[in-house]
Amino acid sequence: MAPRDTPPRGPRPAGARRCDCHACRPAEHYDELDRHVLAGVREHGWSVMSVGGSGPCDCGDGDCGEDDEPGPAFAYTIGLGHSADHPELLMSGLDHGLMKRSLDRIASRVVAGHRLAPGDVLEDVLAGVPVVVEQVAAHALGDTVSWSGWFHRRAPAALAVVWPDRRGVFAWQPGAPAVLDEEQPPAWRVPSPRTGAAAVEPPWPFDLPPEQEVVTCTHVAERGDAVLRVWRGTMVGSGDHWIFDCGDPDHQLDEMALVHLAHLVRGAPGIRQLGDLATGTEARRTDAASRWVRQRHRR
Repeated sequence: MAPRDTPPRGPRPAGARRCDCHACRPAEHYDELDRHVLAGVREHGWSVMSVGGSGPCDCGDGDCGEDDEPGPAFAYTIGLGHSADHPELLMSGLDHGLMKRSLDRIASRVVAGHRLAPGDVLEDVLAGVPVVVEQVAAHALGDTVSWSGWFHRRAPAALAVVWPDRRGVFAWQPGAPAVLDEEQPPAWRVPSPRTGAAAVEPPWPFDLPPEQEVVTCTHVAERGDAVLRVWRGTMVGSGDHWIFDCGDPDHQLDEMALVHLAHLVRGAPGIRQLGDLATGTEARRTDAASRWVRQRHRR
């Protein structure tokens, strides 16, 4: 899995509530790491703490030493309670740099006003696969997001960002490798509602078979960009015809590819909503978190 590019981030959102945290009520003395965390929260609205090997760090470059501590390496945000009145975000089991970039990407949406809830399925975080949001169990908070408790001067709350294998299969779905539970301990989480794309055996939403080849673009198939346009029409000699692409209106022929529909549905679960798309219609969205807007084909 490859990271998605992290969008630019601005200052802490105007109007964010004040609280009893260290950004709102500073102490007299801080060590270097304390100051680094505070600077991140003040500049962006959050900081990311990486834990693994020799202990906590905030390097974010994937070089945190050998993980000789029991359990998987993990990373989490600090400051979302202060900047957005929102639980922190926790990831585990991936490269430190990748987890930091992923958490940065989701946290930027949170401080912009997007609220997450257990059971949410997010696209455009890891290239080519979705992630699922689950509640972090109360008993696991002290062993994971402990610095958030220090920063906010209160008991922390957190949501886990759970990733699948490269095929888009989550730990609770048939065929999942054991490493998913090893790197993302189930005991850390309260299982979210298993519905839609996150169901144990997700219902198939299209009247085409999963192995049907459909047209997409190389930006989606190879680079992992989000599917932002879906077109359904007819072609002479081939009948029903579907295109799923990144929304670029100027694709060249060599930028198009054929893939199995099941592959696209696993990687971009938002397209499950379009199983009933009428022939002669296209659907567009501005980004992976936006709703689809349907319209008849323009002639």
